[in-house]
Amino acid sequence: MEFIGKRVQGKELAAVCIAAFFAGRINLFDGTFPAAPAFVIVMLAVSTVYIYLLPFVLGGMLCYMRQGVFLYGDMAAVTCLAVFFLFFHQKKLSINQRTAIGVAVLILCNLAAFLCVDMLFLMKPEVLLMEAMAFCIYVRVFNTIAKILYTGKPHCGISRERISVSLEIMAVSFIGAIGIYEVVFSLWLFLIAAMLYNKGLKEAFSLAGVTAVCSFCLVESQWQIYGWLLVGMMTAWYLASWVDKTYRKIVIGTVLLISLSGTGGGFVYGFAAAMALFIWMPAGTFSKAGYMIENRFLPEALTERDLQHLAIRRDLQKKKEAFLSLSRLCGTELEGKQILSYQFTGMARTIDRLQEDLQGRTALRTEGGRLVKVSVGQASYSAETVSGDSMAAFSFDDHKIALVISDGMGKGREAAEESKMVVSTLMRLLQAGFDVDLAMKTVNGILMASGGEERFATVDLAIIDRAKCRAKIYKMGAATTFIKHDGRVSMLKRQALPAGITAGLDLEYIDIKLKRGDLLVMVSDGVTECDRKDFRCDWLRSRLLEFGSRDPETIAELVINKAAEKYGIHERDDLTVLTAAIDV
Repeated sequence: MEFIGKRVQGKELAAVCIAAFFAGRINLFDGTFPAAPAFVIVMLAVSTVYIYLLPFVLGGMLCYMRQGVFLYGDMAAVTCLAVFFLFFHQKKLSINQRTAIGVAVLILCNLAAFLCVDMLFLMKPEVLLMEAMAFCIYVRVFNTIAKILYTGKPHCGISRERISVSLEIMAVSFIGAIGIYEVVFSLWLFLIAAMLYNKGLKEAFSLAGVTAVCSFCLVESQWQIYGWLLVGMMTAWYLASWVDKTYRKIVIGTVLLISLSGTGGGFVYGFAAAMALFIWMPAGTFSKAGYMIENRFLPEALTERDLQHLAIRRDLQKKKEAFLSLSRLCGTELEGKQILSYQFTGMARTIDRLQEDLQGRTALRTEGGRLVKVSVGQASYSAETVSGDSMAAFSFDDHKIALVISDGMGKGREAAEESKMVVSTLMRLLQAGFDVDLAMKTVNGILMASGGEERFATVDLAIIDRAKCRAKIYKMGAATTFIKHDGRVSMLKRQALPAGITAGLDLEYIDIKLKRGDLLVMVSDGVTECDRKDFRCDWLRSRLLEFGSRDPETIAELVINKAAEKYGIHERDDLTVLTAAIDV
């Protein structure tokens, strides 16, 4: 679910029922209803109580029954989507997943409807494609508005521009649902004039662009109107800026009416009525309406600069949590000054990164290419009650992904504590902005500063750079890593002591180039040592070659099952597998 709404109230339910009826009446491309299923999908994401909106949406669509519009496919799509998301509301589906499901159902239901009446030859693929595109837009529009209305979060991460455009699309579409185009164009002109008077030329041009697109979708070829409208808007704006504020409305309304008076037809009378209403209404009405809209919607939004500052504040919070974690780990056991040096050096480098963020340089990090996709899968098997292995996969530094496996000393709970400390500390430090070498040295120092107790853990760390499509493999006492590429499997291994053995940490890494379709498989030593007779782990290499699946989660599970099977009756070790599929 994209978000969870607050408790639904009676007045809100009544308002949404009216909106549902108008959403059902939005008829684009002379016979498609993309707004209706989009509205149902978004409102059911807010609360399942909105299943009662289904009759209102269908009622709005049925208004076109007498006009000969073939609406059975869209009505079936709306009903199927409502029922589907009602019964599967507990599934945590993102708005992108909901949109994909909606597009699929919309296309299938329309195909089925035309097949049932033996009129498939009348179905136009281009119209169906345009309906799917309009559906995706309406899902985003309704989702944006619903987020502001129902989540009530002051920092919901939506820019002011996105909310403004969403409000414009919704207002213009609902007016277009009236269906009497002389009235529709007149009301659109009234909105544009009010926007020009209250907000300025930029916002008015944006609204005029939305009305032009909506006019095209309503199959009304009135493009000459918009040419004269844009000229009239610019003329009215510059003339109004030269006169007293009292007369600005009169200037704007008069110039717009004169500009459009030559477009012909019954539209002129509607334009005249709309401009008369615009001039007659008190100026304070527009200001009050604008204030109410901004107070309800836009204060909940963030400008682009606010979003940048919010990202920086979140980054600072991560740094704070990392430093507090280090403080707790080292508060009672610290011996020597080297670990403090690592921490202060890391703090200095995170401040450097923060300065770059404030100067706006972070956008340059991913410049020069598209980020590759990385899908991660994981599986584990515990030989005892608690596994001594720990693993994690997380993102950091805008475009990097870290995969880490750690095996603590011994077995059971004590080994688990060591490995969990290593994995969680590495994750916090890397996400806080520490370099990999400093993060690894800090973890090593924490294990060394144990008050005389012997503490160590293996560290197998892979850093995948999604911008450069490269990976750096760091190994400290870790098992072999496998890479499947172009029908062959390569093995990456390096002899190095586990973390916590020696203070003089000589950190090296294996740098590899990744390509589309590659599969990176990281395992703990329990997997590589399951067959004592197979020192080269040929069984795993051949197994990876046999796998037909490209799903990393499935591959991880299959490797675990095969390793457990190879132990047979012998004592088993903890088994852990992390897989990463590149650009799947």
